Amino acid sequence: MQNSVDVLVGKRVRVRRLELSLSQSELAEKIGVTFQQVQKYERGTNRISCSRLTQIASALNVKLAYFFGEDAWGNGRPAMLDGFDVERIPEGQRLLSAFMSIKSQSTRARAIKLLESIANTSK
Repeated sequence: MQNSVDVLVGKRVRVRRLELSLSQSELAEKIGVTFQQVQKYERGTNRISCSRLTQIASALNVKLAYFFGEDAWGNGRPAMLDGFDVERIPEGQRLLSAFMSIKSQSTRARAIKLLESIANTSK
């Protein structure tokens, strides 16, 4: 039976891996496991031990706290990504990668406003 915390941590591993444009195989190589094991971690099927999570955090350039609620830079973040399934929409990975490549906070804010405006006119 899957534990909700394991599923949440797995989703955050996946989101961060995609932010960095790493494949499951590339992450697996960095932490010394198979890509199938990374798949199981990301789905929450297999629980990630503390030592392995530390390796993953290092490979993904984040603090351990990232997997439990902080963003990659150590700031608290809303739970907006917890329900975000990149695979649910075909463009999800491209959208997330493009957005995460924007370094300027003001540009990110403008991008969000633009997307919200487009979404509101599509209703």
